[in-house]
Amino acid sequence: MGQRKSYQQEIWVDVGGESVRVVMSASRRRTMRLQVTSDGDIDLRIPLHTDRDSVMAFVHSNQAWVKERRDAVRERAQRQARGVVLYGSERPFTESALGEFLVTREQVWVPAEWSDEQRSKAWDKWLRSEARLQFEQLIDRWWPFFEKFGKPRPVLRVKQMRTRWGSLSSKGYINLNLALMSLTPDLIELVVVHELCHLRHFDHGPGFRALMSECLPDWRERDKRINQSGLELL
Repeated sequence: MGQRKSYQQEIWVDVGGESVRVVMSASRRRTMRLQVTSDGDIDLRIPLHTDRDSVMAFVHSNQAWVKERRDAVRERAQRQARGVVLYGSERPFTESALGEFLVTREQVWVPAEWSDEQRSKAWDKWLRSEARLQFEQLIDRWWPFFEKFGKPRPVLRVKQMRTRWGSLSSKGYINLNLALMSLTPDLIELVVVHELCHLRHFDHGPGFRALMSECLPDWRERDKRINQSGLELL
């Protein structure tokens, strides 16, 4: 019988006095990597045949970071129960006397009788529609600059991405993270321009950076701000 190429196992570890679930996936990789999921669990990726002592040592060496991320997950869940963040500003959920779901500049009106699940589904549907509209408008605005590179206009896909704001596929897709809608408009623009610049330069070398500077002279300052936002949202 051949050796296993991959496997998954569940273990529990102590982090800051709490018992935390770790979903450990082993595969043919070279390094160990972990991240905290939206449920507060640890998603741990390890090379095949890694011994348990090495795994535990790796997890414990990252305890402080894991605790920080779990605290951020809890804080985000509490914030989401109160309302949403759209274009960089908080909008609380408010009961609607008219019994309709409506998003305004100040708040999100929700029928009083709705469950949390109904509210969540309605918000997700509205947000995806709004995201597609805003992302398409940004691509349209910038496309006259980028079409000179002779590449076809990429097709937009709005996705929920765990670790990236966006990506450009060699198959002709521009993938943009739904979480971008929590950011200010100038940071959303930064990501759209970043991905469109990959039509010309598929790496982040000097040519890419020069093109970014040509498009957005302040892109480095925006980049610092979006990196900070990533610590909270991704």
